[in-house]
This record gives sequence, structure tokens and C-alpha cells, in this order.
Amino acid sequence: MVQSPDGREPRRSYYVRNPWRTWSSAAFGGASAMLTATTVFYALGRLPLVLVGVSVVLAVAVFGFGLYARLRAARFDAQIGGR
Repeated sequence: MVQSPDGREPRRSYYVRNPWRTWSSAAFGGASAMLTATTVFYALGRLPLVLVGVSVVLAVAVFGFGLYARLRAARFDAQIGGR
């Protein structure tokens, strides 16, 4: 380990990047944005009902992935903590 000029070792960092946490946040935000855009365009009469159904099914799938990613993030954190 590299020592600082005063002879002491630098303080160790215990931060570990959890890659699943960003995926879960992105999935929840993406599902929300998708439903918001669908609602706005349907209210303006620019989106047929069939495409609304497709959009809702896709948003539910993305939300489900967000739940899965949140579960994986919790497992990742528990594994690091030794629980």
C-alpha cells in the first residue's frame, strides 16, 4: 500500500459499487415516464387504444424488471455485509 508523505497509510475506502441499484432506479423511472407519455398522448387523441395497451404491458414488464433488480441489489448488499 502507498504511504502518505507523513508516513501513515491512507484511510481505506469501504464503498462498493452495487450495479443493480442503478438498474432498479432506471427501470422505475422508465416505467413512470412511459406511462406518463402514454397518458398525455392518449388524452390528446394522438394514440390509439391498441397502442395504449401495448405501452401499459411494456411498462408493467419494465416495472417487474425494476422489482427484480431491487431484489438483486438487496442480495448484493447482504452478501457484502456477510448476512
